[in-house]
Amino acid sequence: MATHPEDPGELLNATAELTIAGRKIRLEMPVPAGPTQLSRLLPFLRYLTDRFVDFSVENARTEGLAVSCKKGCGACCRQLVPISAIEARRLGEVVNQMPEPRKSTILARFEEARRRLQAAGLLEQLREPNRIGDDEVDPIGLAYFQQAIACPFLEDESCSIYEERPLTCREYLVVSPAENCVRPTVDSIKPVHLVVRVAKTIRALNVEQTPSTPRWVALILALEQAAKACLDEAPPQPGPELVREIFSRLTGLNSGCG
Repeated sequence: MATHPEDPGELLNATAELTIAGRKIRLEMPVPAGPTQLSRLLPFLRYLTDRFVDFSVENARTEGLAVSCKKGCGACCRQLVPISAIEARRLGEVVNQMPEPRKSTILARFEEARRRLQAAGLLEQLREPNRIGDDEVDPIGLAYFQQAIACPFLEDESCSIYEERPLTCREYLVVSPAENCVRPTVDSIKPVHLVVRVAKTIRALNVEQTPSTPRWVALILALEQAAKACLDEAPPQPGPELVREIFSRLTGLNSGCG
């Protein structure tokens, strides 16, 4: 990867050429030049995620598969969505910046979701994700889906914060019939095979940088969790160095950033 100054005091133009599944993909986007934190790289991480997803969709097409997801199909927006702590904090900022009465409407939806989770006996479990074993994730996810709690940002079966949607949401696409998503099973849902999983990688890096942070945050509890001190970030580090670390983790190789 190479970096070229656009504004020496603020940004560098990061570029990289990767070979994935025998095909080349070129990536280019400005990143902070000086000391920065993972949260400031969210625009860059969204860009990476979208590029890798597009790449994965193209691969699916070569296999004769077509993505069935479309605007107005919001079944997946009733699933348990794991996001990173930095994304939870960002969603808190997005809601705080909303004008009234929209802000109050969104806050009320989050509160109603917490009430329903409490009634279903799921709230305390989701508040302590580090105590949820790997073998418990799927059963809890199914129990959550059965509550049919729509994401507070879902309106007219479409995402109302599309540009700000979490990495996990960006990565979730299926090539199975859309109607299967209403009653999903292991056999009836076929996700797009992702060549690289950015969301999971960033959640792991977020925890490694700040061990006190939960390994994931349920999107439905993002605003509640964003207010907690445990979501504090690690000290800033040079932007190019952080980008280099991200590419190294995504590819499993030394990215050779320069």
